[in-house]
Amino acid sequence: MDYGRERNTGDTEPLTPAGKISRRAMIAGMVATTAVAVLPLPNSAFAETSDQDMMAFLVLSAALTGVDIQILAPEFSRTAGDILSDDPGIDPINIKNAYFDWIKIHDARSSFPKLLQIAKDNRLSQDDIIAKVNASDDTKFLARSIVLLWYLGSWYDPVDLKNAAASPESVDGPITQKMLSPKAYTQGLVWLIAGAHPMGYSNLQFGYWSRDPHDQNGNPVQLFSPAKFPL
Repeated sequence: MDYGRERNTGDTEPLTPAGKISRRAMIAGMVATTAVAVLPLPNSAFAETSDQDMMAFLVLSAALTGVDIQILAPEFSRTAGDILSDDPGIDPINIKNAYFDWIKIHDARSSFPKLLQIAKDNRLSQDDIIAKVNASDDTKFLARSIVLLWYLGSWYDPVDLKNAAASPESVDGPITQKMLSPKAYTQGLVWLIAGAHPMGYSNLQFGYWSRDPHDQNGNPVQLFSPAKFPL
C-alpha cells in the first residue's frame, strides 16, 4: 500500500497535507483581498468626495492661482450649465484628487469646507472669491497653503504661514514644508509657468532651453507679474 498519498473517492475534495493551503482557499483569499483593496471604505476621503465638491475646489484653485481650470484638471469637461455640475474628469495623473484628499486630512481648523462654500457661493466671480477668502485668517492662510501646494507640490502648514506673517523677524530659516510625493514634485505649476522642468524629470523636447518660455496660448511668459492673491 502507498502510504505517501491519499486516495479520492466520489465527489469528495482532495485532502490537503497539514500546514499547506488548498488552491480553492487561496483563490477565495485573493478575491476577498481584492474586494477590500478596490472598493472604497465608507469613511474614506475617496468615498466622500463628490463631483460638486471637486468642482468647487477647482473653481477655488483657479481663482487663487490664476491658472485656468483646464490646466489644473486636463480632463475637465465644460457644459453650458452651472459649473458646479460639470465633470472634473479623471486624468492619468489626477493630481487634483491627491491635493484634495491631503487638504481634507490636514485641515486642522476645519477651514476647507468654508473655502469650498465660498467658491460655491461666488463661483461666477474670482474677485469675490478672493475677497471672501481674505476676510478671515482661518480661510486666508489655508488658501495660501493651497496656492503653495499647487505651485510647488509641497504642503506648508497654515499655522506656520500665519505665524510667519505675524512676526517675520521671528522666522529663523525656511518655513517647514513637506513634499507630498514624487508626482506632486513633477506637477508643480512653477515648472509650467517657468517653461522649465524639475531635476530628473522632463517631458519637454531636447533643446527646449534655447527658446524663450511661452504660455499655453503662445504668449511670452512674464515670470514676475503681480499676483492677484499675494503670498
